[in-house]
Amino acid sequence: MVESITADVDVLVIGGGQAALRAAIEAKKQGTRVAMAARGKIGMGGSSAISDGIHSAIFHPEDSPDKFWQDMIRGGRELGNAALLKIIAEECTDRVAELKDIFGVEYYQEKEVSTPGHSYPRRIYAEGGKGGRVIRKLRRYAEEQGIQFYEKVWAVDLLQEGDRIQGAVFLAEDRILVIRAGSTILATGGTGGLYDHSDNPRDVTGEGTGMALRYGAKVQDMEFVQFYPYRLVEPVNMDVYTKIFGKGAVMLNSQGERFMDPFPKKELETRDILCYEMYKQGDVYLDVSHVPEDVIRESSPQLDRLLRKGYDGPLKMSPVEHYSLGGIKVDDYGRTGVPGLFACGECTGGIHGANRLGGGSLTESLVFGTRTGYMAAMEADADLADRQGVKTIDPEKFDPETFRSRWESETFQTIRRNLKAWMWTHCGIERHLNGLEQLDQNLNQIMKQLEPDTSLADQLMADMIQVSRATVTAALMRKESRGAHRRADAPDTRSEWKGNIVFDREQTRFYPVESDIS
Repeated sequence: MVESITADVDVLVIGGGQAALRAAIEAKKQGTRVAMAARGKIGMGGSSAISDGIHSAIFHPEDSPDKFWQDMIRGGRELGNAALLKIIAEECTDRVAELKDIFGVEYYQEKEVSTPGHSYPRRIYAEGGKGGRVIRKLRRYAEEQGIQFYEKVWAVDLLQEGDRIQGAVFLAEDRILVIRAGSTILATGGTGGLYDHSDNPRDVTGEGTGMALRYGAKVQDMEFVQFYPYRLVEPVNMDVYTKIFGKGAVMLNSQGERFMDPFPKKELETRDILCYEMYKQGDVYLDVSHVPEDVIRESSPQLDRLLRKGYDGPLKMSPVEHYSLGGIKVDDYGRTGVPGLFACGECTGGIHGANRLGGGSLTESLVFGTRTGYMAAMEADADLADRQGVKTIDPEKFDPETFRSRWESETFQTIRRNLKAWMWTHCGIERHLNGLEQLDQNLNQIMKQLEPDTSLADQLMADMIQVSRATVTAALMRKESRGAHRRADAPDTRSEWKGNIVFDREQTRFYPVESDIS
């Protein structure tokens, strides 16, 4: 018989990155019992740990929250949530300051603008330029505060009593873990693992978003998938810091032409513009021959180490999937609209709009991780007695061995390989009506093969397919090109599509945006 373990807490945070840790710490601050549960080691995995540890804050004497807000609105092609972006602009500086004052993270400020879309220097670089150093200190602080950790457990289902989410079910190696909670926070990351080429960890596949959809949450802006242009793919995979492009580095096509020369900001155009231009060129190469050695050493240490080893061959660059702009629709305190269920971090959507400025992801995770943790604690259902009636777990359906056998089968491996290839080809940097329609048909065919009511593995696969379908549906619906969404058959930006697409289990709807900062 499979062993089942049950725990009761006030606030459960699913995820182990920066948003999850900041939410858990804030919930604990309110005097609640808090647990975190993650597939890997908390603070050691996920996108936050492998990031460059860059945040945004206001420190230039001529800068202001309003100017930052305007930059984010413009950067999102005027589709970002104006109220939520205002919160980021107004609260980011305090949240970033807490990294040093409370958590002991050392950082330094940039002296000049090096990030496309920002009007003033705002970048805050964590010590050593590593996001892992930031969240490891958050982890240490969380442990000191008595937050309970459950690691190497996989969230496979939510618990629901009536219309309220009251915790989650996890699979460990050979056990079932049930955590009942007054509030549950999803901080499960984006959807990079659905694409063939991504700088995300492989297990970031949108399953948290899929679970939220299954239980009645809405998702927004799913058609907007941000690709990262500053990625070296040959001779090695590594990020190249944007600083060097203001110090003499250029991108060349296979004819040796600087194809970004016609653009005012050259290689420092916003990510959506640069990625699309790189895509149109085919092969793209980095030329650092005019960058002083000390600048490369300071601005891009990994590249410096490669060159110091004597490599003098071509430096090939290519965009990779980087960030999910779409995700679970939330309010200003991370509420999803489903009682008891909250979300923060990259699994949420609708904040940035059609594009995101650099340095925004980790900043958002601090601001809304804090807010979400606070409200989840305030609104937690503390009456554990009511929670005894939570739905009974079917041990046969949740049997870890049965799950692994199906999930790791050749059939499912083929589905995952095909899904990643299809999403990259038909729902990547450039989309086309015919490709999107074919992808939609493929996804529908897979759904018909699954039996989610009886198989846990099939249910999780169905969640992944549903998230992919939400992305494809929105991409088909938006008959224009805007920000990170490019339609070859609809290349222009059209005023009638200035709005957000919201998807749920029942329908897909378009909501016009009225904001105008011009």
